Amino acid sequence: MDIWITGIGSICSAGAGSNALFDATLASSISTRTIKVSSGKEKSNLPVCSIDDSSFDLPRFNGINKLDRSSKLAIVAGNEAWQQSGLNVSQIEPDRTSVIVGTSRGPVGKWEETYQRQLSGKEQLPSLAATGTMAALSGSLSQFLGVTGTSLTLSSTCSSGASAIGMGASLILGGNCDVSVVGGSESVINEAIISVMKSAGLLGKDPVPDKTCKPFDIGRNGLVVGEGAGFLVIEASEHVMKRGGVPLARLSGWASSLSQSGKVGVEESGSGLARTIKSTISMAEIEPSDISYINAHGTGTILNDLCESKAFNQVAGLSHVPLSSIKPITGHCLGASPALEAVLSVMSLKEGSLPHTANLENIDPQINLNLIKGQPQKSNQNHVLSTSLGFWGNHASLLFSSVS
Repeated sequence: MDIWITGIGSICSAGAGSNALFDATLASSISTRTIKVSSGKEKSNLPVCSIDDSSFDLPRFNGINKLDRSSKLAIVAGNEAWQQSGLNVSQIEPDRTSVIVGTSRGPVGKWEETYQRQLSGKEQLPSLAATGTMAALSGSLSQFLGVTGTSLTLSSTCSSGASAIGMGASLILGGNCDVSVVGGSESVINEAIISVMKSAGLLGKDPVPDKTCKPFDIGRNGLVVGEGAGFLVIEASEHVMKRGGVPLARLSGWASSLSQSGKVGVEESGSGLARTIKSTISMAEIEPSDISYINAHGTGTILNDLCESKAFNQVAGLSHVPLSSIKPITGHCLGASPALEAVLSVMSLKEGSLPHTANLENIDPQINLNLIKGQPQKSNQNHVLSTSLGFWGNHASLLFSSVS
């Protein structure tokens, strides 16, 4: 049995829709804004990649306006993927259709709302009892789609979206479902969270906000926080053929694991990520040299980019594969980033274009990789690898292949 991808959907600062994401990466279209953040006595203006509310419309769904922004974004992106798949109620068994959503922080907007209401002495809203749960992300999307199979929200920090995709695929392989709507959603343009990330030394600085995130560059000094959601509809190949569906690509390999590297979780040696990548390639039954493009985690922090470079160099042949990061375009959307990058990977495979890394001007000499710099590349592709890393040693990788 193969796992086929029949629909993709996304929303991020680049706009609503997978085409908007893909076009922005090819054009290096970066859209940041600055927000004021206080940390102790220090006040800063920090760039973020936030979504313009005028760029999308919420689908009609009872109670949608009471949901956290992260749940709303999941419904927008999940609905695009569902519509593109061509699925309808007559073609599915609702109890054999699952929804798996990855997120790093969950519905933080609702947690903040609850706290602020408590501080001000306002009566709490009954809806917050449900909308403020992690399960709200998967539960609301399942309710919106009208499906009744496994509905689960998981967190493996910044690899969450990839972990969700892998779990959904495993449910299909295990015979637990025929269809799975999988991905990630995150909305953390929140002063408290960004202040914490600033105190941890994760955020970048540059006089020009749009130039702040520069993965693999010698001048990189940190990331830019973003928000967004990305989703795939994946199905058993037999299910797609039976209903006459059209596959976009194949999910040919996936793996996730953990390094014993403490709470920051990024080990400079890259050995844990290398093991994960090797497992993913082995599952796909291909050679590393068969991979046409790598969409890297590439956050723009000094440690992350070094870790990835070392990991790729531990897998024979991977250091020569064209590679880039789209974080300058989307920002780091935490648990949603792997899902947005999965959408981009499918688009790249389908369209034959490899995005370059925006803002990459002077490659760090310690980064021994075949980095795509300056402009996109055209390429006939068969296999695309996407990697993710997160706090507490979490990492994951996904392999997308053409449908032969």
